[in-house]
Amino acid sequence: MIGAFLDSISFIIIILPLTIACIAMYLGAGIHWSIILKDLGVPMGILMCNTGFVGIVQNVDDPYVIGPATAIMLLALFYGGILASIGYFCEFRSESASSSHSNLIEIKWWAPSISIMTFLITLGWFMDEAAGLGAFFYALPFGVCAVTAFTALLNSNRQNVHRALSQSFLLSAMINVLIGVIYFYQGEFGDGVAIGSLGITYSLSAYISLYFLSFKLGDPKKLDPPLMNWHWLEISGFLIFMFLAPVSLPELLSNTEGDEKEEKLELRIQELERKLDLLSQQPTQ
Repeated sequence: MIGAFLDSISFIIIILPLTIACIAMYLGAGIHWSIILKDLGVPMGILMCNTGFVGIVQNVDDPYVIGPATAIMLLALFYGGILASIGYFCEFRSESASSSHSNLIEIKWWAPSISIMTFLITLGWFMDEAAGLGAFFYALPFGVCAVTAFTALLNSNRQNVHRALSQSFLLSAMINVLIGVIYFYQGEFGDGVAIGSLGITYSLSAYISLYFLSFKLGDPKKLDPPLMNWHWLEISGFLIFMFLAPVSLPELLSNTEGDEKEEKLELRIQELERKLDLLSQQPTQ
């Protein structure tokens, strides 16, 4: 039973970029590791979960395999949530975690740069493993993200530009998910799933990169990471249940009964076919 919660790839793609980011931001910016885990554990899990979702859609043809594949996909979100919880509760035990950013004198550029590069390299590798890099380029969701971010830049000033951009990434994800659901229920299943999941992937990738840059260019608290994490969870939950909603218990029991009846009918047909073969082999008088 415990083995259902263990997956090496899901663990690596979450723990590797976050661990390197914690080390780099601590050495180059004095940021306590608990802050990084608390703010990015959930977004990283959601991002890798959506990346795995694209891989499922591209590679899984058997509907009976979708359930187990989805369970493995959700392990990335599970691991990210655990790390975020560790960071959240450990922050209470460290005075340096709560006041680290206010006591900083200078933040070196290499700290957020290494964090962003490690994150993007890990994401690119996982994309290639999941479905190939070509499956993650789609003009419509990318265009929605770009237009929304450009609009936010035009209507913001230097004091609130980081917050405006983070909100624009969230808005573009919402728009793409809605567009994807519309496509999905109009019969364009592949396009609907691609638009919805890739919209979240593009937006979250930009948000995580912006989070690291905000330590150097501004104040990450202006992004309000705890509130943003809840919003990202809401959007991703809506996407998952619209595209991968599990059947209810009555439906499951009904399907089970139908399968049993179908199996009995097949056995009865096979028995009748054997009897017909025996009758056909008997000599006629």
